[in-house]
Amino acid sequence: MLVSTEWLAARLGDPGIVPVDLRWREDGSGLARYRRSHVPGAPFVDWTTDLVEPDHPVAFTLAGPERFAALMERCGIGDGTTAVAYADAQGSGPFRLWVAARLYGHDTVRVLDGGWAKWMAEGRPVTADMPVPTPASWTPRAGEPLVVGAEAVRAAATSERVVVIDSRPPDQFRGRAVWFETGPVAADPDGVARTPRGDLRAGRVPWARNLPAARLYRDDQTLRPARELRELFASVGVEPGIRAVTYCGVGISASAVLFALRLAGIEDAALYDASWEEWGRDPALPVARG
Repeated sequence: MLVSTEWLAARLGDPGIVPVDLRWREDGSGLARYRRSHVPGAPFVDWTTDLVEPDHPVAFTLAGPERFAALMERCGIGDGTTAVAYADAQGSGPFRLWVAARLYGHDTVRVLDGGWAKWMAEGRPVTADMPVPTPASWTPRAGEPLVVGAEAVRAAATSERVVVIDSRPPDQFRGRAVWFETGPVAADPDGVARTPRGDLRAGRVPWARNLPAARLYRDDQTLRPARELRELFASVGVEPGIRAVTYCGVGISASAVLFALRLAGIEDAALYDASWEEWGRDPALPVARG
């Protein structure tokens, strides 16, 4: 699931290995950063536009199989290609790419441990040259059932065998603000955030437990080893025999938590993809604050 910077550096130029740049910023500067410098051969993917289904009623819903397959082919990634996804600043785009590939039947996406920061700190090769993707064919097929809907989260309210993990920062978990792609939006005294897409209730799923995605990382931006991750998940009640369901603002950092659960050897886990973007806008679904 993870590959080291050494591993990727030794395989640059291998036609069967495609690095993928998923650096992203709330101010939209991810593409500019890519154009200035990136790992040689890496195409750029913006998870907010390339990895979503644009006509879905819930914003940022994961791209469907045909749209995702077209993205992979544009990147020069075929059925026999290994993609190595990276980001910076604890960006969760690489984990989103991993979720989609697994969901559509491919175990061929790896995440670069330590990402861009570690690559640069070690003086690895970079370029401003735009890659020319190799023609490729990527075939979507039935994969792992990694994604669930609101009904699975609701059912967890009365189950002792399911833990719902909220991977957002504490201020969002407590209902002081909500995630928005241009930056967090504060909630008013009534617990409502006035976002450009309309009013969004702030708060959390009442039975959720907070595990901010930032806690998955060590100081050097690499992911914690499996033993430490198991201890971290045990602290919120995820132990053998317990199923985990992750969510966040729009399913992005929750994808990182899902990846970390698998890395820790916890197989019974899924992503509530619609996350707070759906839950917070549906008045029929309960919300807790404070």
